[in-house]
Amino acid sequence: MKQIKFRREHGLFVAEGPKIVEELLAANYRIDTVYATEDWIEEKKEKFAQKFAEFIRISPKELERISKLNTPNKVLAVCRLPERDLQEISNPEGILLALDDIRDPGNMGTIMRTADWFGVNNIICSNDCVDAFNPKVVQSSMGSLARVKVYYTDLETYISESKVPVYATVLDGSSIWESSADKGIFLIGNETRGISPEILRHATHRISIPSAGSGAESLNAAVATGIVLAAVKRVGTM
Repeated sequence: MKQIKFRREHGLFVAEGPKIVEELLAANYRIDTVYATEDWIEEKKEKFAQKFAEFIRISPKELERISKLNTPNKVLAVCRLPERDLQEISNPEGILLALDDIRDPGNMGTIMRTADWFGVNNIICSNDCVDAFNPKVVQSSMGSLARVKVYYTDLETYISESKVPVYATVLDGSSIWESSADKGIFLIGNETRGISPEILRHATHRISIPSAGSGAESLNAAVATGIVLAAVKRVGTM
């Protein structure tokens, strides 16, 4: 399930490692099969005895052959892709994160993990963002995939039809430290090009993270997400 066409064709994705697999099991994700070493199954069989997944014992050598990790770690699960309906959040309340053309799997996974940390449960992605169930995204999310829902749509249309404030993170916006924003849609752009002009024109506010005067041209998208969410959550608690 390394390629997106096969994930979509079969409706499955792969998760590896004790933390990620255990969080997906605890979150009642639909899991078809768990391939695990004897010691993992013996340790966890009572905890997950009521789950509907099939547990198959395999040796460390067998796990190494099917794993995509450099260092396979006890357990691999074949999971069902969840069904997502954007109508579930047609009238978003609180904080909603929107991503425009995020291509790097590591960034996507870290953004999901960051959203989870700050209690943001929903992420809207443009259709050209990297797939949330890409193996590298799943790994870098560190289990947050179990709690954060990711939706894909025509982001320009979604933003243009939004009834809540839309805060676009740009280089020339108002300082995030002076913003009173505590809810709405917070928009993060592509790692290199930022937010596309077509989407940016629908933003109701433009915010920025002020530089301390260094020579760096921009921030990593995942780092920017963390700073923005921290600032927004701080306003919400004041």
